[in-house]
Amino acid sequence: MSPVVELRNVTFVRDGRHILDDVSFAVEAGEHWALLGPNGAGKSTILGFCGALAHPTSGTVHVLDGQLGRTELQALRRSIGHVNPRHPVSSPLTALEVVLTGITGTIELAMRWEPTAAQVSAARGLLASLGLSAIEDARWPTLSQGERGRALIARALISEPRLLLLDEPSTGLDVAAREQLLETIDTLEQSHPEVASILVTHHLEDSRARRPTPCSSRTDASRPWAPCTR
Repeated sequence: MSPVVELRNVTFVRDGRHILDDVSFAVEAGEHWALLGPNGAGKSTILGFCGALAHPTSGTVHVLDGQLGRTELQALRRSIGHVNPRHPVSSPLTALEVVLTGITGTIELAMRWEPTAAQVSAARGLLASLGLSAIEDARWPTLSQGERGRALIARALISEPRLLLLDEPSTGLDVAAREQLLETIDTLEQSHPEVASILVTHHLEDSRARRPTPCSSRTDASRPWAPCTR
């Protein structure tokens, strides 16, 4: 079986500056990786490649069953779940409605679209599995950062993705909320064993739940990031 994500000799140059140089790694189905590094190391750039949102300057990126530049990106994105703590909801959607936007891949509820009873049930089930049943009707602006983070995980999972990308999901959380969010992420191995995931962070402690076996890491000057896999 092909890897869910594979980067081969990837280089990325922006404004004449080499952000990434000769990066190669592969993520298999069911594996859980962390990309570790300081700000500006290129972690989010790599995540953009994995999410079929950006192209490298050179090298090849295979995501799911396609190669960037040779396949229709929108089709790939439908099988990728994203968790971004800066999710820009501007209207007072409920937590349940935000989860349902994961089906349409939109920020707001899609115009002239109504979820089926099965889809609403699935959204409620995901919220319940993440301990959020009590706030499914609460408006987004009233939720805590921790509640939003877990709701965004439910939103990412509603489309039954094969790949889950988490872009610094603990940003802005206090210690207790961060701990709860990391525990939630760790449970995904049991609840969604077939889903591969990649977590971006510059906090080593955020990747602790992904390290029951040794990590392989590369942290030299040209590769200031470290992939970790179990």
